[in-house]
Amino acid sequence: MQSTLHATAAKSQASSHSDRGISLPDILGAGISYQRYLCFLILLGFGLRLVLLDRFRFHQDEALYSFWALNFLHDDPQFLEHWIDKPPLFIWLLAYCLKALGATEASARLLNIGISILTIPVVAAIAKRAWTPAAGVVAATVFALNPFAISYSPTAFTDPLLVLAGVCSLFAAQSSRPFLAGLCLGAAIMTKQQGVFFVPLTLSVLIADSPRAKAIAAAGLRVAGGLALTVLPVLYWDSLRWAVAPSPWDLGVRNYGALELLSVGEWSARVARIADLLWYLTASDSVWIVLTAATVLGLAFVPRTEFARSERNSVLVVLLCGWAGLYLGIHAAFSIPVWDRYFLPLAPAFAILCGRLGARILAFDSSLWRQIVVGLWLVLLLPGGVQAARGEFPIGSDHGAYDGLREASAWIDSHSPAGAVLYHQSLSWHFQFYLYENPRDYTLRWIASPVALADDAAKRPQEARFVIAPAWQPLKNFHPQLAARELELVPRAKEGNFTVYELMPRRR
Repeated sequence: MQSTLHATAAKSQASSHSDRGISLPDILGAGISYQRYLCFLILLGFGLRLVLLDRFRFHQDEALYSFWALNFLHDDPQFLEHWIDKPPLFIWLLAYCLKALGATEASARLLNIGISILTIPVVAAIAKRAWTPAAGVVAATVFALNPFAISYSPTAFTDPLLVLAGVCSLFAAQSSRPFLAGLCLGAAIMTKQQGVFFVPLTLSVLIADSPRAKAIAAAGLRVAGGLALTVLPVLYWDSLRWAVAPSPWDLGVRNYGALELLSVGEWSARVARIADLLWYLTASDSVWIVLTAATVLGLAFVPRTEFARSERNSVLVVLLCGWAGLYLGIHAAFSIPVWDRYFLPLAPAFAILCGRLGARILAFDSSLWRQIVVGLWLVLLLPGGVQAARGEFPIGSDHGAYDGLREASAWIDSHSPAGAVLYHQSLSWHFQFYLYENPRDYTLRWIASPVALADDAAKRPQEARFVIAPAWQPLKNFHPQLAARELELVPRAKEGNFTVYELMPRRR
């Protein structure tokens, strides 16, 4: 390699103001600076992400993480009673967010909205440094309006922080700051186990930036130092629990199973599922068609300017494409759950690659052409972003299954005596969060079967006993078992998708 990413990026910074078709004021045709347009995108992205702040109730994992955060904050800072199967960094941040803003769903989700907004300028900076300000603008636009990113911002999942830490490690590596890259990699790994996927990408960028053996060794030592500074204190904290509780890494393997290579026959179904999920990177057939056409145009017809001749055209593109291919291949071939949020790390990589493509297209020496392209791109991307902001895609948090749960909880709180027993089949994590700071002394009981409910309820004749059932999990075959114990279910309230029943002596 005749030059490095750092050298070519520095050259691009020096020449970006003189190259025709590269500077942002020329692209927008109104003297609008890179910083002003980026601020506009951040505000637009923030508005889209804020819409779903309190629209839907928690997904069960959101409720679990928020309960862990409250439990850490008030009762169990070592997680000795309630074990966690995720590294603790996000849980710690969530705990202090809830402490500052209150223990509500909206407060928990504000953390990830802020994290997602911070990711926009980092994505822009990576594309800008690798190529031109135009590339940064396009990348920031794609990520700000990305349906995947918008859908996961107003959640209490760990993944947005994982993505921010990962792209920060990439930017640090690109900027020849290996120690900072190690710190960010450590933050990603201590947020979620999937943080290890960013290690090969970050190291590849560092190696491309410093191709000589001595430079690689020195950079590796600095990365290791930054990684150790982040990881070792958390591992020490974790080691203090091992006599009583398992490590999140061990528990994660227990809960999700060990990583195994699947048979070839299983790959096709997983590939089809992954392809369905990747469609939501734009959530528009029209945008995918335009991207395909733009790729052909960018490869075949863009004038060979200084921008097109520079090596910075290819290195980061190859690394990102290779990393994305490896990421997808591992998820297709191995026993990793194919869940939508596991593919959020591809959103910034996709945006950066779009930045590269957009900058090639915008290299034409025509201000009218550039204005048309930027305007058309915004028009094409905005509908998908708006749909995501309205919760119309089946990705992200819950989309209505838990509507009414908070109201049902409030009904029980206002109509039941202290010490009431609350039975359920699948709502433990939600009630652990909703009832955490409740002054009433509820007894929360999970029931595995109608027989279990009838047996336990018959042993508590002096206590008020309630059952809460969602519409998607009705109480089937419960009545005969309860009748055998001289009990029956009496409907008391209907809130959204939830019905509250009271267990009463059977009427004859």
